[in-house]
Amino acid sequence: MPFLRNVWYCAGWSHELDDGAFVGRKLVGEHVLLYRTEAGKAVAMSNVCPHRFAPLSEGKRIGDSISCPYHGLEFDSSGQCVRNPNGDKGTATDLKAPRAIRLKTYPLEERWGILFIWMGKPEKADPALIPDFSMTAPREGIAVIYGHHVTHGHYELVADNLLDRTHVQFLHPMLDLGENLPENFERHYKTEQEGNVIWDYHYELNSPRLPLLSLLWPDAPDIVENYFNVRWEAPGNMLLDSGVTEMGSNRTVGSFTPMANMLTPQDENSTHYFWNMPRNRNIDSEEVSEKLRKGIGGTFANEDGRMVALCAEMMNGETDLLKLKPLLLPSDEAAVRARRTIARLLAEEAAEAAAEA
Repeated sequence: MPFLRNVWYCAGWSHELDDGAFVGRKLVGEHVLLYRTEAGKAVAMSNVCPHRFAPLSEGKRIGDSISCPYHGLEFDSSGQCVRNPNGDKGTATDLKAPRAIRLKTYPLEERWGILFIWMGKPEKADPALIPDFSMTAPREGIAVIYGHHVTHGHYELVADNLLDRTHVQFLHPMLDLGENLPENFERHYKTEQEGNVIWDYHYELNSPRLPLLSLLWPDAPDIVENYFNVRWEAPGNMLLDSGVTEMGSNRTVGSFTPMANMLTPQDENSTHYFWNMPRNRNIDSEEVSEKLRKGIGGTFANEDGRMVALCAEMMNGETDLLKLKPLLLPSDEAAVRARRTIARLLAEEAAEAAAEA
């Protein structure tokens, strides 16, 4: 199954490149090296040395250049091979770099602590198309935690899960409201689409407090409004505008916990899941941050991730859910819309490529 190319994907978090770190990551089927130059610019290029295909992320840094860990070929931040230390006499002074060798590089942009990579044609990489995640950016009065793991399953299966709230009461004990709900409890859903952007709105009125709220807002009232609004943009960039507020008040008060949920295919059968969670309460408590980091990371990896992997196994290698003619429920509307949008965009990319050929 092909992937969209001319879109912005999440390649990771800006802080992963701190202190001269190299990050080698398989993104959309390609091995990519991420690092930061001495001037502070984040760059992305092929992680594969063209000599014996060694991973450059295992090499060492020489200024802004990377030395291959296998035979020492050096590549600068433009991907150009600038030194070959393996000449006839075995001395670097006698050598000429193979100037015809240049590694593939990728447009890379940093916004709100996120590394956005363009895997398609560089000339089409318009930064104006980067989805807006400013709501999740670190800033005054907000603390942010970050996570990343790889889920075993096609990225659209992971997106299906994130666009569906109905599984929460069965899969996530920390988010289960229980059975003894107030008589005036209300649950509302609505899905809207404008162009290629899908919003899935979900809120609960007259709700008892979720167990998770004890960490975020210990003195919250016993009866609250929960809201979970998901904005999806192709192929897997999702903003969760979520929080809890006192009934009858507005959403500028209470516990504010938006999240970036960003899916980048590793390959057809595995998916990078990058997430962050800002909060406006208990922002100075590292203990709260660590509990949330472990709790949310464990939920995504061991509950959602495990179930997605099990579903993928039951699909016997088929990555297109709709080809299997699944039972569809009303709550699947957002996920189905997202799949159909991706299918249309893939067809448009294929038609454009055929026309250019």
